[in-house]
Amino acid sequence: MSVFNIALFGIIGAILLYYLYVSSQSISIPFELQQIQEKELEARQKESGNKNYQIPNFFFVTPWNKEGYRLTIKYAQKIDMVSPAWFSVRYNNVIDGKQVVNEQWMQEIVKANPSIAIIPRVQIELQESSFIQQINNPQLLETIINLVQQYQDKFHGIMIDTPYLSYIDAFDAQDIVKFLQKLKAKLNNKMLVLTLYGIYNPQQYKHSTLRKLFKIADYTLIQTYDYQIQDEDDQLLSPYQWVQDNLEHFMTYKEKLLFGIPFYGFKKTEHDKTHFIGNELLKLNASNFITEWDRSSSECRYKNELVSISYPCPDFLVYRLEIIKEFGRGYFVWEGGQGIELFYQLL
Repeated sequence: MSVFNIALFGIIGAILLYYLYVSSQSISIPFELQQIQEKELEARQKESGNKNYQIPNFFFVTPWNKEGYRLTIKYAQKIDMVSPAWFSVRYNNVIDGKQVVNEQWMQEIVKANPSIAIIPRVQIELQESSFIQQINNPQLLETIINLVQQYQDKFHGIMIDTPYLSYIDAFDAQDIVKFLQKLKAKLNNKMLVLTLYGIYNPQQYKHSTLRKLFKIADYTLIQTYDYQIQDEDDQLLSPYQWVQDNLEHFMTYKEKLLFGIPFYGFKKTEHDKTHFIGNELLKLNASNFITEWDRSSSECRYKNELVSISYPCPDFLVYRLEIIKEFGRGYFVWEGGQGIELFYQLL
């Protein structure tokens, strides 16, 4: 055997050994729909286990999707903060939502993880024509503080949700900042969490405004889902490059920022486009669908001749968790009840 052949066999052998090593070190995650459905059945038989990603997280649950209550209790050991979407402040500064507060769930989730923080969402309904007058009305501040005081021993803070915060520079930013400063001061040691839309261009927010907002908030949620720049045929949820663009854009800010991961998707037919959640995925006849991976967005599609479904798959989830971890950030999920247990096992 010539020296060349010996060298060639040596190289081939080394490549095979390296491939076997990498394969043995990799976590096997299902991709095809049938595999996902089979692995989901296995996941449901498993205990929660500890976090696989040692980064901060924040989970929403909703009263209209009660599966979130069950899943967040079962996987409470993996969850740092949980936000029930219970409350809204109406235009007349009256709180709505107390009728759906789930006391039993709060007791059970704290029992499952005594360190978990319950930070309910308070959605403020504002009118564009009178937005500034409304936030300058002392009654709005008093209404929110009274709510927190009513549940003093159960809530660890509040999460303020209003789309106007994402358009803060189009209004009087100073008035909004002052309102949030007053709110934070009256919360004493309770946490204040804010939320902003993900960026689509670098000029979307003024640097000076972000500095002020991030200084007030204990955490700020950056909504890297509900992607808006789409053609008619697109079903994009959260394109990987867009997530990366957001992580890079906010690198200069050292405050605690969490980036969004959707647990929902879309189903598109010839006639309409509707929301789609994990329980629906598990009911599909896998033999009627092919699974596609969109390399440009790192997203999954489940398709046949009649329907196209865009819904996170395990690869979708792991890709985003890995890059968020790489940037030293945390993540939040909208919303816990729309996912499947396989997702929770990966977290």
